[in-house]
Amino acid sequence: MKPIRSTGEVIVRIAHNLSALLLAAATALVFFQVVTRFVLGDAAGWSEVLARGLIVWSTLLAAAAGFRLGAMIPIDFLRSLLPASLQIWVIRLVTLLTLVFLAILVWQGWAMTLRVQAQRVAMLGTSMSLFYAAIPAGAMAAIAGVILHHLDQERQQP
Repeated sequence: MKPIRSTGEVIVRIAHNLSALLLAAATALVFFQVVTRFVLGDAAGWSEVLARGLIVWSTLLAAAAGFRLGAMIPIDFLRSLLPASLQIWVIRLVTLLTLVFLAILVWQGWAMTLRVQAQRVAMLGTSMSLFYAAIPAGAMAAIAGVILHHLDQERQQP
């Protein structure tokens, strides 16, 4: 179990740090866009498109850390109505359903990434699949976060 936990922690940490870097880069690009548009009077159109793509990547990668920390908004009302012995089964069911959803995101996200390979991003000239790849990559990192959070919850149960 220890190798799974340490591998998952590395995946989540990389996703979290990469998300922060991408968000910082997107912020710098938006600032650059504002300067070129309003100071120089000639907007750099590529920076807006690239910033949008970086924000998408950042958001989907940050989901891994959100799941790991249990920061996603839970609906605890139904679980709180159950006796303590049944609450762990609700946690297990929610974890299973979340993993199924993320697996579908990986599968369909990868299919979409392959489907848009030939399309080009306006103003950048790169493949649209670079942006779509954020879906399966973020979902794979989120799977690690969900598993780690679930292992913590299992350990905390009496």
